[in-house]
Amino acid sequence: MRAGQRILTAEAEYGANAVAFLRARERRGVVIDVVPSDASGQLDVAELERRLDDDVALVAVTHVPTNGGLVNPVARIGAATRAAGVPYLVDACQSIGHLAIDVDTIGCDLLAATGRKYLRGPRGSGFLYARSSIVDRLVPDHPDHHGAVWDRPDGYRLHDGARRFEYWEYNHAAWLGLGRAVEYATALGLDRIEGTIRARAERLRTALGGIGLPVFDLGPDPCGIVTTSVPGHDPRSVRDELRTRAINTSVTEPDGARWDFTRRGLDALLRVSVHYLTIDDEIDAIVDALAEIRAGAQVTG
Repeated sequence: MRAGQRILTAEAEYGANAVAFLRARERRGVVIDVVPSDASGQLDVAELERRLDDDVALVAVTHVPTNGGLVNPVARIGAATRAAGVPYLVDACQSIGHLAIDVDTIGCDLLAATGRKYLRGPRGSGFLYARSSIVDRLVPDHPDHHGAVWDRPDGYRLHDGARRFEYWEYNHAAWLGLGRAVEYATALGLDRIEGTIRARAERLRTALGGIGLPVFDLGPDPCGIVTTSVPGHDPRSVRDELRTRAINTSVTEPDGARWDFTRRGLDALLRVSVHYLTIDDEIDAIVDALAEIRAGAQVTG
C-alpha cells in the first residue's frame, strides 16, 4: 500500500481491525475511508461502488460485527470488488461455524477467522484463507524462516502460497483441536447450524421484546448475536448477576466497534450469543432473569 491509497471499510468494523488500519495510516500514509451504512444498518454497497477507484488498496469488512446480529452483505461486496479489481479481505471470526460460508460465493481474496468462537475450537487457534491469484503479491510484515528461505547472506525468498504467513513456532494441540472442531461442524452441516442459530436468536429477540427490553441488532436478517440492555442497570452488573445464576453472557464495549457505537450514540451493551446447543429452557431462563432484574431496577430506581 502506498501513501494516499485508501482502505475502504464499514462503520461496524471490529476494534482490532480498526487499530490495524490506524497503524497502517501511521506507517504507510494510507487513508481510512469508512463507508456509511444503509437504512438497515448494513454497509451501503451502492456507496461502496461509488468509492471504488484506482486509489483503493483494499476493501476490508467484518462479516458479523461484535456488537449485534448484523450480517454484512459480503457476497454483494465481493461482486463489486471483483468488478473493480480491488483486493478484498473478510473478517469471518464471528461467522465461521455460525453461518454457511463459501469463499467463492463471497468472492473474497482473503478471509481470516478464529477457532474459539462459534466454531468452538481452542483459543489461540485460527486460520487465514488466501486466494491463489493474489497470495504471491502479499508480503508479511514479519516473516520468519518457515515462511521464507534465507537463501543468501543479505536476502531471503518468501515461500510460494500462503505458507509465507505461517511461523515455525505454533501450538500443535491447538491446531489438532481446530481441525477436530472443523470436522465436527462440517459433519453437522453449516446450513443446519445456521438455520438453528437464527431460529434460536429470533425466539430470544421476540421474548426480550415481550418483557419490554430493547434489542439493538441491525440488518434485515440478523444472526445469533443478540444485544440488549436493562434500563437502570450497567450491563456489566447485569452480566455479573446473571453469572450468579449460571447464565453466561458478555458485554460488548464501545471500543469493540467505536465507529458504530458513536454513530448510534450507544454505550456498553449486554451481549447474549445463542448457539445450536442453546435450548428453549435456557432462553426462557435468561428472559425470566432479565425480567426480575428489570423489576428490581424499577422498584429501587
